[in-house]
Amino acid sequence: MSTRPHPRPENDIVVTGLGVVSPWGCGIDPFWHNLSRGHSAIRPLHNPQLAGLPCFVAAAVSDFSSLPAAAGHPLAHQFALTAAVEAWQCAHLPEPGRHSLRIGLSSALGWGWPESEPWQIPAPEASGEQLLARHFQLNGPLSTCLSACAASTQALGDACRLLRSGQADIMLAGGADSRLHLLGASGYSLLGALTRDGETHAESASRPFNHDRNGFVMGEGAAFVVLESAGHAQKRRAQILGRILGQAANCDASQLTDPAPDGRYAADCIRLALQRSGLETSAVDYINAHGTGTPANDRSEIAALQMVFGPALPSIPISSFKSMFGHLSMAAGAIETVGTLLALQHGRLPPTLNCHQPEWPGLDFVPDSRSFAGRVALKNSFGFGGQNACLILQGC
Repeated sequence: MSTRPHPRPENDIVVTGLGVVSPWGCGIDPFWHNLSRGHSAIRPLHNPQLAGLPCFVAAAVSDFSSLPAAAGHPLAHQFALTAAVEAWQCAHLPEPGRHSLRIGLSSALGWGWPESEPWQIPAPEASGEQLLARHFQLNGPLSTCLSACAASTQALGDACRLLRSGQADIMLAGGADSRLHLLGASGYSLLGALTRDGETHAESASRPFNHDRNGFVMGEGAAFVVLESAGHAQKRRAQILGRILGQAANCDASQLTDPAPDGRYAADCIRLALQRSGLETSAVDYINAHGTGTPANDRSEIAALQMVFGPALPSIPISSFKSMFGHLSMAAGAIETVGTLLALQHGRLPPTLNCHQPEWPGLDFVPDSRSFAGRVALKNSFGFGGQNACLILQGC
């Protein structure tokens, strides 16, 4: 592992709070319990709105009770507030409005259409960003990312840049999404992105990297983290849960949906994130893949990884959490980052379910949950339109 010439250790960006709403329920505990054991949250989809679509399974949030402040807001924004409150409390931040800290927000919040009226565009006051800003009385910068399925990973990277530039003391960063309604599901269905499997065996419908994969499964939920410099966290005696050592984002400018087939721009994004972390490729102990389960995306991602890591790639474990809780669209990167930080913290790798016959048999797709002693992970997010975002994460 190379030495990291920049930033200085006290200016490293650290994670001091985590919050999740997942298809397993609200909170970090049920999320990690199920993720670490390789439990699937994908179930048959019983939604009369979607009865005419070839969409049979999903990973839906169940038994969710919205916080009073989010009442009347679209479901994705309700998820966002619940996850952000958990992250805030986990970080032991002061009561909102009773501090002098410059706390900002960097978020990727999915479509705000009301579930009951999917074609109605919400009023401006329904903005999820404003819901969070008002609830937490934020007075730092507000940044919004709309880069499709890479959005919340980019939101975390943007938060790191705002902290390093001195524009905020603390950043609340993450994403939320819910597309289990007619507008969301029909769009993905028309694009041919959704699997048509699962009528009989829901848990085997999401098969990232497997030779017979044919599309992704929709999920929903939210994840937020609290970020600050290591020096700031130490001054307030906050517990450090992980670090973001480097971040990068770029674009293929290739097609409307599919990434560049050769993966070269995704590879550039990975290299830039590593360069900004000050680490060599040999420092990466684990890769948390975007891994949607669509033929084009998985193939492009593996091509990018082969370009970056070369002959060392077979020795690096790679897993896709979407095999367990589906694709959370704009929230995917944030919830998968939280899962990766927990894996580094607990020394356990969650698996890639249903990858029994991988298209790349020489690679380690972590077919079963296992113990792990690594400290550095690469988190990939590659969205529609070739929008790429990567993070280099370190455990504590």
